[in-house]
Amino acid sequence: MLRGVRASAVAAALAAALALASGARADDAQPGAGGHPFTGTDAHGAVRGWADVHVHITADQRAGGRVISGEPFDPAGIEQALGQDASEHGADGGLDVTGNLLRDGLPFGTHDTHGWPTFAGWPTHDTMTHQQTYYVWLQRAWLAGERLIVAQTVEDEPICRIEPVRAHACSEPAAIRQQVATLRRLQAFVDGQSGGPGRGWFRLVYGPEQARRAIERGKLAVVIGIEWSDPFGCSVDNGRPACTSAQVDRRLEAFKRLGVRSLFIAHWIDNAFAGAALEGGARGAFINTFNRLQTGRWFRTGPCPQAGEGEEVDTLTQGELQVLASFFPITQPIADEGMPSYPPGRQCNARGLTALGRHLVMRMMDSHMLIEVDHLSERARASVLRMAERRRYPLVSSHTDTGGTWTGRDLRRLYAIGGFAVARPDTARPLATRVVELARLGRRVRGVGVGLGSDTGGFAALPGPRPDAASNPLRYPFRSFDGNVVFDRQRTGERTFDFNVDGVAHYGLLADLLADMGSSRTGREAVAVLFRSAEAYLRTWRLALRR
Repeated sequence: MLRGVRASAVAAALAAALALASGARADDAQPGAGGHPFTGTDAHGAVRGWADVHVHITADQRAGGRVISGEPFDPAGIEQALGQDASEHGADGGLDVTGNLLRDGLPFGTHDTHGWPTFAGWPTHDTMTHQQTYYVWLQRAWLAGERLIVAQTVEDEPICRIEPVRAHACSEPAAIRQQVATLRRLQAFVDGQSGGPGRGWFRLVYGPEQARRAIERGKLAVVIGIEWSDPFGCSVDNGRPACTSAQVDRRLEAFKRLGVRSLFIAHWIDNAFAGAALEGGARGAFINTFNRLQTGRWFRTGPCPQAGEGEEVDTLTQGELQVLASFFPITQPIADEGMPSYPPGRQCNARGLTALGRHLVMRMMDSHMLIEVDHLSERARASVLRMAERRRYPLVSSHTDTGGTWTGRDLRRLYAIGGFAVARPDTARPLATRVVELARLGRRVRGVGVGLGSDTGGFAALPGPRPDAASNPLRYPFRSFDGNVVFDRQRTGERTFDFNVDGVAHYGLLADLLADMGSSRTGREAVAVLFRSAEAYLRTWRLALRR
Protein backbone atom coordinates (compact mmCIF):
# COMPACT_ATOMS: atom_id res chain seq x y z
CA MET A 1 0.00 0.00 0.00
CA LEU A 2 1.01 3.64 -0.09
CA ARG A 3 2.95 4.07 3.12
CA GLY A 4 5.60 6.07 4.94
CA VAL A 5 9.36 5.52 4.50
CA ARG A 6 12.51 6.88 6.11
CA ALA A 7 13.87 10.05 4.49
CA SER A 8 17.40 8.63 4.44
CA ALA A 9 16.22 5.74 2.27
CA VAL A 10 14.91 7.89 -0.53
CA ALA A 11 17.59 10.44 -1.33
CA ALA A 12 18.73 8.59 -4.43
CA ALA A 13 15.16 8.02 -5.63
CA LEU A 14 14.24 11.66 -5.23
CA ALA A 15 17.40 12.68 -7.08
CA ALA A 16 15.96 10.78 -10.08
CA ALA A 17 12.79 12.86 -10.04
CA LEU A 18 14.19 15.37 -12.51
CA ALA A 19 14.45 12.65 -15.12
CA LEU A 20 10.89 11.61 -14.42
CA ALA A 21 9.72 15.18 -14.78
CA SER A 22 9.64 14.70 -18.55
CA GLY A 23 12.12 17.44 -19.23
CA ALA A 24 10.52 20.19 -17.15
CA ARG A 25 13.08 22.70 -15.83
CA ALA A 26 13.80 22.57 -12.12
CA ASP A 27 12.27 26.03 -11.62
CA ASP A 28 9.02 25.01 -13.41
CA ALA A 29 7.40 22.00 -11.80
CA GLN A 30 8.44 18.51 -10.75
CA PRO A 31 6.24 15.57 -9.84
CA GLY A 32 8.09 15.29 -6.53
CA ALA A 33 8.56 11.54 -6.95
CA GLY A 34 11.28 9.16 -7.98
CA GLY A 35 11.46 5.49 -8.86
CA HIS A 36 10.17 3.05 -11.47
CA PRO A 37 6.40 2.83 -12.14
CA PHE A 38 5.10 -0.72 -12.23
CA THR A 39 4.43 -2.60 -15.46
CA GLY A 40 2.94 -5.94 -16.45
CA THR A 41 0.00 -7.81 -14.96
CA ASP A 42 -0.81 -9.74 -11.79
CA ALA A 43 -0.77 -13.53 -11.42
CA HIS A 44 -4.22 -13.74 -13.03
CA GLY A 45 -3.29 -11.65 -16.07
CA ALA A 46 -5.16 -8.56 -14.88
CA VAL A 47 -3.65 -5.11 -15.19
CA ARG A 48 -3.07 -3.18 -12.01
CA GLY A 49 -3.76 0.45 -11.30
CA TRP A 50 -6.55 2.85 -10.46
CA ALA A 51 -8.85 4.64 -12.86
CA ASP A 52 -10.34 8.12 -12.73
CA VAL A 53 -13.04 8.08 -15.36
CA HIS A 54 -14.17 11.68 -15.07
CA VAL A 55 -11.38 14.22 -15.59
CA HIS A 56 -11.70 17.50 -17.52
CA ILE A 57 -8.13 18.06 -18.70
CA THR A 58 -9.28 20.55 -21.35
CA ALA A 59 -11.77 22.41 -19.13
CA ASP A 60 -10.04 25.74 -19.79
CA GLN A 61 -11.72 25.68 -23.21
CA ARG A 62 -15.28 25.25 -21.90
CA ALA A 63 -17.92 27.99 -21.43
CA GLY A 64 -16.52 29.99 -24.31
CA GLY A 65 -12.90 29.56 -23.22
CA ARG A 66 -12.59 32.54 -20.87
CA VAL A 67 -13.94 31.14 -17.59
CA ILE A 68 -11.29 28.68 -16.35
CA SER A 69 -7.80 30.14 -16.09
CA GLY A 70 -4.75 28.05 -16.92
CA GLU A 71 -3.81 25.42 -19.52
CA PRO A 72 -2.88 21.76 -19.05
CA PHE A 73 0.34 22.49 -20.95
CA ASP A 74 1.82 25.15 -23.19
CA PRO A 75 4.82 24.76 -25.54
CA ALA A 76 5.94 28.23 -24.39
CA GLY A 77 6.29 26.96 -20.83
CA ILE A 78 4.63 27.07 -17.45
CA GLU A 79 4.57 30.87 -17.23
CA GLN A 80 2.25 30.98 -20.21
CA ALA A 81 0.24 27.96 -19.04
CA LEU A 82 -0.33 28.97 -15.42
CA GLY A 83 0.62 32.64 -15.14
CA GLN A 84 -2.20 34.52 -16.86
CA ASP A 85 -5.04 34.55 -14.29
CA ALA A 86 -5.25 38.33 -13.97
CA SER A 87 -5.82 38.67 -17.72
CA GLU A 88 -8.81 36.31 -17.44
CA HIS A 89 -10.32 37.13 -14.05
CA GLY A 90 -9.09 40.71 -13.52
CA ALA A 91 -6.33 41.91 -11.23
CA ASP A 92 -8.36 41.16 -8.08
CA GLY A 93 -10.39 38.24 -9.45
CA GLY A 94 -13.50 40.36 -9.67
CA LEU A 95 -14.19 39.30 -13.25
CA ASP A 96 -14.54 35.65 -12.19
CA VAL A 97 -18.31 36.04 -12.18
CA THR A 98 -19.19 32.46 -13.08
CA GLY A 99 -16.77 31.07 -10.50
CA ASN A 100 -18.26 33.30 -7.83
CA LEU A 101 -21.77 32.14 -8.71
CA LEU A 102 -20.87 28.46 -8.63
CA ARG A 103 -18.98 28.80 -5.35
CA ASP A 104 -21.21 31.13 -3.38
CA GLY A 105 -24.41 31.69 -5.36
CA LEU A 106 -23.47 35.33 -5.89
CA PRO A 107 -21.83 36.82 -8.99
CA PHE A 108 -19.50 39.19 -7.16
CA GLY A 109 -16.35 38.49 -5.21
CA THR A 110 -12.56 38.59 -5.46
CA HIS A 111 -9.66 36.17 -5.22
CA ASP A 112 -5.87 36.23 -5.27
CA THR A 113 -4.91 35.80 -8.93
CA HIS A 114 -1.26 34.89 -8.34
CA GLY A 115 -0.50 31.62 -10.10
CA TRP A 116 2.97 31.18 -11.57
CA PRO A 117 5.52 31.64 -10.04
CA THR A 118 4.34 32.02 -6.42
CA PHE A 119 0.98 30.24 -6.66
CA ALA A 120 -0.06 32.28 -3.66
CA GLY A 121 -3.65 32.43 -4.88
CA TRP A 122 -4.27 29.12 -6.62
CA PRO A 123 -4.64 26.23 -7.17
CA THR A 124 -6.75 25.48 -4.12
CA HIS A 125 -8.84 22.41 -3.40
CA ASP A 126 -12.10 24.37 -3.65
CA THR A 127 -11.41 26.40 -6.77
CA MET A 128 -13.98 26.20 -9.54
CA THR A 129 -12.28 28.21 -12.25
CA HIS A 130 -8.54 27.44 -12.23
CA GLN A 131 -6.50 24.74 -13.93
CA GLN A 132 -5.80 21.74 -11.67
CA THR A 133 -4.58 19.17 -14.23
CA TYR A 134 -1.32 20.71 -15.42
CA TYR A 135 0.55 17.85 -17.07
CA VAL A 136 3.21 17.54 -14.36
CA TRP A 137 0.46 17.24 -11.74
CA LEU A 138 -1.21 14.58 -13.84
CA GLN A 139 2.15 12.84 -14.09
CA ARG A 140 2.39 12.64 -10.29
CA ALA A 141 -0.95 10.80 -10.20
CA TRP A 142 0.32 8.38 -12.86
CA LEU A 143 3.45 7.73 -10.78
CA ALA A 144 1.09 6.89 -7.88
CA GLY A 145 -0.48 4.07 -9.87
CA GLU A 146 -3.14 5.77 -11.97
CA ARG A 147 -3.34 3.77 -15.18
CA LEU A 148 -6.56 4.83 -16.88
CA ILE A 149 -8.48 8.07 -17.20
CA VAL A 150 -11.41 9.21 -19.27
CA ALA A 151 -10.58 12.69 -20.49
CA GLN A 152 -14.06 14.19 -20.61
CA THR A 153 -14.14 16.95 -23.18
CA VAL A 154 -16.88 19.35 -22.14
CA GLU A 155 -19.04 22.24 -23.26
CA ASP A 156 -22.49 23.60 -22.45
CA GLU A 157 -23.96 26.01 -24.96
CA PRO A 158 -26.17 27.90 -22.46
CA ILE A 159 -23.34 28.70 -20.05
CA CYS A 160 -21.22 29.75 -23.03
CA ARG A 161 -24.04 31.98 -24.33
CA ILE A 162 -24.43 33.93 -21.10
CA GLU A 163 -20.72 34.75 -20.91
CA PRO A 164 -20.22 38.34 -22.13
CA VAL A 165 -16.58 37.61 -23.15
CA ARG A 166 -15.67 34.48 -25.10
CA ALA A 167 -12.66 33.11 -26.96
CA HIS A 168 -14.73 31.04 -29.40
CA ALA A 169 -18.30 30.46 -30.57
CA CYS A 170 -20.77 28.42 -28.53
CA SER A 171 -21.14 25.38 -30.78
CA GLU A 172 -20.72 22.34 -28.54
CA PRO A 173 -19.57 20.01 -31.37
CA ALA A 174 -16.96 22.57 -32.50
CA ALA A 175 -15.68 23.05 -28.94
CA ILE A 176 -15.38 19.28 -28.48
CA ARG A 177 -13.38 18.89 -31.69
CA GLN A 178 -11.04 21.63 -30.51
CA GLN A 179 -10.52 19.86 -27.18
CA VAL A 180 -9.84 16.50 -28.84
CA ALA A 181 -7.16 18.24 -30.90
CA THR A 182 -5.68 19.62 -27.64
CA LEU A 183 -5.50 16.12 -26.16
CA ARG A 184 -3.59 14.96 -29.22
CA ARG A 185 -1.20 17.88 -28.91
CA LEU A 186 -0.71 17.05 -25.23
CA GLN A 187 0.22 13.47 -26.15
CA ALA A 188 2.73 14.77 -28.70
CA PHE A 189 4.09 17.25 -26.14
CA VAL A 190 4.64 14.53 -23.53
CA ASP A 191 6.23 12.33 -26.19
CA GLY A 192 8.58 15.17 -27.04
CA GLN A 193 9.51 15.51 -23.37
CA SER A 194 10.09 11.75 -23.18
CA GLY A 195 12.34 11.07 -26.15
CA GLY A 196 10.08 10.84 -29.18
CA PRO A 197 6.79 9.56 -30.65
CA GLY A 198 5.18 6.78 -28.64
CA ARG A 199 7.61 7.03 -25.73
CA GLY A 200 5.58 9.22 -23.38
CA TRP A 201 3.53 8.09 -20.41
CA PHE A 202 0.31 9.73 -21.74
CA ARG A 203 -1.32 7.44 -24.36
CA LEU A 204 -4.63 8.07 -26.12
CA VAL A 205 -6.41 4.75 -26.62
CA TYR A 206 -9.41 3.77 -28.75
CA GLY A 207 -10.20 0.21 -27.66
CA PRO A 208 -9.86 -1.96 -24.54
CA GLU A 209 -7.06 -4.13 -25.94
CA GLN A 210 -5.01 -1.10 -26.97
CA ALA A 211 -5.60 0.32 -23.49
CA ARG A 212 -4.52 -2.96 -21.90
CA ARG A 213 -1.27 -2.99 -23.88
CA ALA A 214 -0.52 0.59 -22.82
CA ILE A 215 -1.17 -0.19 -19.15
CA GLU A 216 0.93 -3.36 -19.27
CA ARG A 217 3.80 -1.15 -20.45
CA GLY A 218 3.26 1.10 -17.43
CA LYS A 219 1.61 3.94 -19.37
CA LEU A 220 -1.48 6.02 -18.60
CA ALA A 221 -4.30 4.94 -20.96
CA VAL A 222 -6.46 7.95 -21.89
CA VAL A 223 -9.98 7.41 -23.24
CA ILE A 224 -11.75 10.36 -24.91
CA GLY A 225 -15.24 11.08 -23.60
CA ILE A 226 -17.76 13.89 -24.00
CA GLU A 227 -19.96 15.57 -21.39
CA TRP A 228 -22.30 18.09 -23.03
CA SER A 229 -25.76 19.55 -22.64
CA ASP A 230 -26.89 19.30 -26.27
CA PRO A 231 -25.22 16.19 -27.76
CA PHE A 232 -24.49 16.63 -31.47
CA GLY A 233 -26.11 20.07 -31.28
CA CYS A 234 -29.51 18.45 -30.62
CA SER A 235 -31.22 20.98 -28.40
CA VAL A 236 -34.94 21.28 -27.84
CA ASP A 237 -37.01 24.45 -28.33
CA ASN A 238 -40.32 24.51 -26.43
CA GLY A 239 -40.53 20.73 -26.76
CA ARG A 240 -39.48 20.50 -30.41
CA PRO A 241 -36.24 18.57 -31.12
CA ALA A 242 -33.62 20.29 -33.27
CA CYS A 243 -32.38 17.02 -34.86
CA THR A 244 -33.70 14.08 -36.82
CA SER A 245 -32.76 10.45 -36.25
CA ALA A 246 -30.76 10.44 -39.51
CA GLN A 247 -28.74 13.45 -38.34
CA VAL A 248 -28.09 11.75 -35.01
CA ASP A 249 -26.76 8.64 -36.78
CA ARG A 250 -24.37 10.65 -38.96
CA ARG A 251 -23.09 12.79 -36.11
CA LEU A 252 -22.59 9.83 -33.78
CA GLU A 253 -20.49 8.10 -36.43
CA ALA A 254 -18.49 11.29 -37.05
CA PHE A 255 -17.53 11.60 -33.37
CA LYS A 256 -16.63 7.94 -33.22
CA ARG A 257 -14.26 8.48 -36.18
CA LEU A 258 -12.81 11.42 -34.24
CA GLY A 259 -11.77 8.99 -31.50
CA VAL A 260 -14.56 9.50 -28.96
CA ARG A 261 -15.54 6.30 -27.15
CA SER A 262 -17.70 7.49 -24.24
CA LEU A 263 -20.72 9.81 -24.33
CA PHE A 264 -23.10 11.54 -21.95
CA ILE A 265 -26.70 11.72 -23.16
CA ALA A 266 -27.46 14.78 -21.02
CA HIS A 267 -25.67 17.17 -18.72
CA TRP A 268 -27.18 20.24 -17.05
CA ILE A 269 -30.29 20.94 -19.12
CA ASP A 270 -33.04 19.19 -21.03
CA ASN A 271 -32.28 18.30 -24.63
CA ALA A 272 -33.84 16.44 -27.56
CA PHE A 273 -32.96 13.08 -25.98
CA ALA A 274 -33.87 13.33 -22.30
CA GLY A 275 -34.48 15.41 -19.25
CA ALA A 276 -31.54 16.31 -17.01
CA ALA A 277 -31.27 15.47 -13.33
CA LEU A 278 -31.98 18.44 -11.09
CA GLU A 279 -29.30 19.91 -8.86
CA GLY A 280 -29.94 21.56 -5.52
CA GLY A 281 -29.12 24.91 -3.96
CA ALA A 282 -28.07 28.09 -5.72
CA ARG A 283 -26.25 26.08 -8.39
CA GLY A 284 -29.49 24.31 -9.26
CA ALA A 285 -31.36 27.60 -9.51
CA PHE A 286 -28.60 28.97 -11.74
CA ILE A 287 -28.85 25.88 -13.98
CA ASN A 288 -32.62 26.32 -14.18
CA THR A 289 -32.02 29.72 -15.80
CA PHE A 290 -29.81 27.96 -18.35
CA ASN A 291 -32.66 25.59 -19.11
CA ARG A 292 -35.06 28.49 -19.64
CA LEU A 293 -32.56 30.31 -21.85
CA GLN A 294 -31.76 27.30 -24.03
CA THR A 295 -35.04 25.39 -24.24
CA GLY A 296 -37.63 28.12 -23.69
CA ARG A 297 -38.92 26.37 -20.55
CA TRP A 298 -38.17 26.16 -16.87
CA PHE A 299 -37.67 22.70 -15.43
CA ARG A 300 -40.95 20.85 -14.90
CA THR A 301 -40.91 18.64 -11.83
CA GLY A 302 -42.89 15.80 -10.32
CA PRO A 303 -42.59 12.94 -7.83
CA CYS A 304 -39.45 10.82 -8.02
CA PRO A 305 -39.55 7.17 -9.14
CA GLN A 306 -37.81 5.95 -5.96
CA ALA A 307 -37.34 7.12 -2.40
CA GLY A 308 -34.07 8.96 -1.82
CA GLU A 309 -33.97 10.47 -5.30
CA GLY A 310 -34.40 14.09 -6.37
CA GLU A 311 -33.57 17.51 -4.98
CA GLU A 312 -35.21 20.36 -3.14
CA VAL A 313 -35.73 22.91 -5.90
CA ASP A 314 -34.45 26.38 -5.02
CA THR A 315 -35.44 29.52 -6.89
CA LEU A 316 -34.07 33.04 -7.25
CA THR A 317 -36.06 36.07 -6.19
CA GLN A 318 -36.87 38.85 -8.61
CA GLY A 319 -34.12 40.94 -7.06
CA GLU A 320 -31.55 38.14 -7.37
CA LEU A 321 -32.51 37.61 -11.00
CA GLN A 322 -32.00 41.31 -11.71
CA VAL A 323 -28.53 41.15 -10.12
CA LEU A 324 -27.78 38.14 -12.30
CA ALA A 325 -28.91 40.04 -15.39
CA SER A 326 -26.64 42.96 -14.54
CA PHE A 327 -23.66 40.63 -14.92
CA PHE A 328 -25.12 38.49 -17.72
CA PRO A 329 -27.25 40.82 -19.88
CA ILE A 330 -28.58 38.00 -22.07
CA THR A 331 -30.64 36.83 -19.08
CA GLN A 332 -32.54 40.11 -18.71
CA PRO A 333 -35.79 38.82 -20.31
CA ILE A 334 -35.69 35.84 -17.92
CA ALA A 335 -35.14 38.16 -14.96
CA ASP A 336 -38.15 40.24 -15.97
CA GLU A 337 -40.27 37.09 -16.25
CA GLY A 338 -39.33 35.65 -12.85
CA MET A 339 -38.98 32.01 -11.84
CA PRO A 340 -41.90 29.68 -11.18
CA SER A 341 -42.58 28.31 -7.72
CA TYR A 342 -42.03 24.64 -6.90
CA PRO A 343 -43.60 22.41 -4.25
CA PRO A 344 -41.61 21.66 -1.09
CA GLY A 345 -39.70 18.41 -0.68
CA ARG A 346 -37.62 16.38 -3.07
CA GLN A 347 -38.62 16.72 -6.70
CA CYS A 348 -37.43 15.05 -9.92
CA ASN A 349 -37.44 16.30 -13.48
CA ALA A 350 -40.71 15.26 -15.10
CA ARG A 351 -39.03 14.84 -18.50
CA GLY A 352 -37.80 11.33 -19.21
CA LEU A 353 -36.22 9.63 -22.20
CA THR A 354 -37.73 10.76 -25.50
CA ALA A 355 -38.32 8.69 -28.64
CA LEU A 356 -35.19 10.26 -30.15
CA GLY A 357 -33.34 9.43 -26.93
CA ARG A 358 -34.32 5.77 -27.25
CA HIS A 359 -33.06 5.87 -30.82
CA LEU A 360 -29.73 7.32 -29.68
CA VAL A 361 -29.30 4.68 -26.96
CA MET A 362 -29.93 1.88 -29.45
CA ARG A 363 -27.47 3.38 -31.94
CA MET A 364 -24.82 3.78 -29.23
CA MET A 365 -25.23 0.11 -28.35
CA ASP A 366 -25.01 -0.86 -32.02
CA SER A 367 -21.82 1.27 -32.27
CA HIS A 368 -20.37 -0.29 -29.08
CA MET A 369 -19.99 3.13 -27.44
CA LEU A 370 -19.71 3.49 -23.67
CA ILE A 371 -22.96 5.05 -22.42
CA GLU A 372 -22.72 7.49 -19.50
CA VAL A 373 -25.95 7.59 -17.49
CA ASP A 374 -25.20 10.23 -14.86
CA HIS A 375 -26.98 13.59 -15.24
CA LEU A 376 -29.99 11.89 -16.84
CA SER A 377 -33.26 12.59 -15.07
CA GLU A 378 -34.25 9.70 -12.81
CA ARG A 379 -37.03 8.73 -15.23
CA ALA A 380 -34.66 8.79 -18.21
CA ARG A 381 -31.99 6.80 -16.37
CA ALA A 382 -34.55 4.15 -15.41
CA SER A 383 -35.52 3.81 -19.08
CA VAL A 384 -31.90 3.41 -20.18
CA LEU A 385 -31.31 0.82 -17.45
CA ARG A 386 -34.27 -1.23 -18.72
CA MET A 387 -33.01 -1.02 -22.31
CA ALA A 388 -29.53 -2.08 -21.23
CA GLU A 389 -30.85 -5.02 -19.20
CA ARG A 390 -32.77 -6.32 -22.22
CA ARG A 391 -29.55 -6.36 -24.29
CA ARG A 392 -27.19 -7.15 -21.40
CA TYR A 393 -25.27 -4.02 -22.33
CA PRO A 394 -22.98 -2.41 -19.72
CA LEU A 395 -23.44 1.20 -18.61
CA VAL A 396 -21.05 3.65 -16.92
CA SER A 397 -21.62 5.96 -13.96
CA SER A 398 -18.42 8.02 -14.03
CA HIS A 399 -19.21 10.39 -11.15
CA THR A 400 -21.77 8.39 -9.20
CA ASP A 401 -24.27 10.51 -7.22
CA THR A 402 -23.34 13.68 -9.13
CA GLY A 403 -26.23 14.59 -11.37
CA GLY A 404 -28.77 12.27 -9.75
CA THR A 405 -28.47 10.05 -6.68
CA TRP A 406 -28.09 6.31 -7.23
CA THR A 407 -30.04 3.94 -4.99
CA GLY A 408 -28.43 0.71 -3.84
CA ARG A 409 -30.99 -1.22 -5.91
CA ASP A 410 -30.00 0.55 -9.13
CA LEU A 411 -26.29 0.19 -8.45
CA ARG A 412 -26.77 -3.58 -8.09
CA ARG A 413 -28.60 -3.53 -11.43
CA LEU A 414 -25.70 -1.60 -12.95
CA TYR A 415 -23.18 -4.14 -11.72
CA ALA A 416 -25.36 -7.06 -12.87
CA ILE A 417 -25.03 -5.98 -16.52
CA GLY A 418 -21.27 -5.47 -16.24
CA GLY A 419 -21.38 -1.73 -15.55
CA PHE A 420 -18.91 0.52 -13.77
CA ALA A 421 -19.38 2.92 -10.83
CA VAL A 422 -17.08 5.24 -8.91
CA ALA A 423 -16.51 6.98 -5.63
CA ARG A 424 -16.19 10.74 -5.59
CA PRO A 425 -13.03 12.04 -3.87
CA ASP A 426 -13.39 12.84 -0.19
CA THR A 427 -11.10 12.89 2.81
CA ALA A 428 -9.51 9.55 3.63
CA ARG A 429 -12.05 7.95 5.97
CA PRO A 430 -15.30 8.71 4.11
CA LEU A 431 -13.66 7.93 0.78
CA ALA A 432 -12.49 4.53 2.03
CA THR A 433 -15.95 3.80 3.42
CA ARG A 434 -17.64 4.66 0.14
CA VAL A 435 -15.22 2.59 -1.96
CA VAL A 436 -15.78 -0.47 0.24
CA GLU A 437 -19.55 0.09 0.23
CA LEU A 438 -19.65 0.20 -3.58
CA ALA A 439 -17.48 -2.90 -3.81
CA ARG A 440 -19.91 -4.78 -1.56
CA LEU A 441 -22.84 -3.76 -3.74
CA GLY A 442 -20.94 -5.38 -6.61
CA ARG A 443 -19.76 -8.37 -4.59
CA ARG A 444 -21.22 -10.83 -7.10
CA VAL A 445 -18.81 -9.46 -9.72
CA ARG A 446 -15.53 -11.34 -9.69
CA GLY A 447 -12.64 -8.99 -8.92
CA VAL A 448 -14.93 -5.97 -8.60
CA GLY A 449 -13.08 -2.68 -8.89
CA VAL A 450 -14.33 0.76 -7.96
CA GLY A 451 -12.82 3.77 -9.67
CA LEU A 452 -12.64 7.44 -8.85
CA GLY A 453 -14.75 10.12 -10.50
CA SER A 454 -12.84 13.22 -9.48
CA ASP A 455 -14.66 15.64 -11.84
CA THR A 456 -11.50 17.76 -11.73
CA GLY A 457 -12.09 20.83 -13.89
CA GLY A 458 -15.84 20.23 -13.80
CA PHE A 459 -16.84 23.15 -11.55
CA ALA A 460 -16.40 20.74 -8.62
CA ALA A 461 -14.30 21.00 -5.47
CA LEU A 462 -11.65 18.46 -4.46
CA PRO A 463 -11.15 17.35 -0.84
CA GLY A 464 -9.60 19.72 1.66
CA PRO A 465 -7.25 18.67 4.47
CA ARG A 466 -8.49 16.28 7.13
CA PRO A 467 -9.84 18.08 10.21
CA ASP A 468 -7.20 16.34 12.36
CA ALA A 469 -4.33 16.71 9.89
CA ALA A 470 -2.34 18.98 12.20
CA SER A 471 -2.24 16.41 15.00
CA ASN A 472 -2.19 13.30 12.79
CA PRO A 473 -0.51 14.31 9.52
CA LEU A 474 0.36 12.32 6.45
CA ARG A 475 4.09 11.85 6.81
CA TYR A 476 6.50 12.57 3.97
CA PRO A 477 8.15 10.92 2.17
CA PHE A 478 5.89 7.95 1.45
CA ARG A 479 5.96 5.02 -0.94
CA SER A 480 3.54 4.10 -3.70
CA PHE A 481 1.14 1.15 -3.57
CA ASP A 482 3.75 -1.23 -4.96
CA GLY A 483 6.68 0.39 -3.17
CA ASN A 484 8.57 1.27 -6.36
CA VAL A 485 8.05 5.04 -6.30
CA VAL A 486 8.83 7.42 -3.45
CA PHE A 487 6.96 10.69 -3.02
CA ASP A 488 7.87 13.90 -1.28
CA ARG A 489 5.93 17.16 -1.18
CA GLN A 490 5.17 18.40 -4.68
CA ARG A 491 6.70 21.72 -5.72
CA THR A 492 5.54 24.01 -8.52
CA GLY A 493 7.38 27.29 -9.02
CA GLU A 494 8.02 28.82 -5.61
CA ARG A 495 5.27 26.90 -3.83
CA THR A 496 5.60 23.56 -2.07
CA PHE A 497 2.26 21.81 -1.59
CA ASP A 498 1.61 19.98 1.65
CA PHE A 499 -1.45 17.72 1.66
CA ASN A 500 -1.88 18.24 5.41
CA VAL A 501 -2.38 21.98 4.84
CA ASP A 502 -3.63 22.23 1.26
CA GLY A 503 -5.68 19.08 0.80
CA VAL A 504 -6.00 18.08 -2.86
CA ALA A 505 -5.11 21.53 -4.20
CA HIS A 506 -4.29 20.05 -7.60
CA TYR A 507 -4.65 16.71 -9.36
CA GLY A 508 -1.22 15.42 -8.41
CA LEU A 509 -2.13 15.45 -4.74
CA LEU A 510 -4.53 12.57 -5.31
CA ALA A 511 -1.33 10.55 -4.77
CA ASP A 512 -1.13 11.98 -1.27
CA LEU A 513 -4.83 11.31 -0.66
CA LEU A 514 -4.41 7.63 -1.50
CA ALA A 515 -1.36 7.44 0.77
CA ASP A 516 -3.39 8.99 3.56
CA MET A 517 -6.26 6.58 2.96
CA GLY A 518 -3.94 3.57 3.01
CA SER A 519 -2.91 4.20 6.60
CA SER A 520 -5.99 2.47 8.07
CA ARG A 521 -7.34 -1.08 7.76
CA THR A 522 -10.47 -0.01 5.86
CA GLY A 523 -8.33 2.34 3.82
CA ARG A 524 -5.98 -0.45 2.76
CA GLU A 525 -8.98 -2.52 1.68
CA ALA A 526 -10.26 0.48 -0.29
CA VAL A 527 -6.91 1.11 -1.97
CA ALA A 528 -6.82 -2.53 -3.09
CA VAL A 529 -10.30 -2.14 -4.61
CA LEU A 530 -9.25 1.08 -6.35
CA PHE A 531 -6.20 -0.62 -7.83
CA ARG A 532 -8.54 -3.12 -9.51
CA SER A 533 -10.52 -0.33 -11.19
CA ALA A 534 -8.44 -0.04 -14.38
CA GLU A 535 -9.03 -3.74 -15.06
CA ALA A 536 -12.73 -3.39 -14.15
CA TYR A 537 -13.19 -0.54 -16.61
CA LEU A 538 -11.49 -2.54 -19.36
CA ARG A 539 -13.88 -5.45 -18.66
CA THR A 540 -16.87 -3.11 -19.00
CA TRP A 541 -15.47 -1.72 -22.25
CA ARG A 542 -14.82 -5.20 -23.61
CA LEU A 543 -18.39 -6.23 -22.81
CA ALA A 544 -19.67 -3.21 -24.75
CA LEU A 545 -17.73 -4.42 -27.80
CA ARG A 546 -19.05 -7.97 -27.48
CA ARG A 547 -22.73 -7.05 -27.24
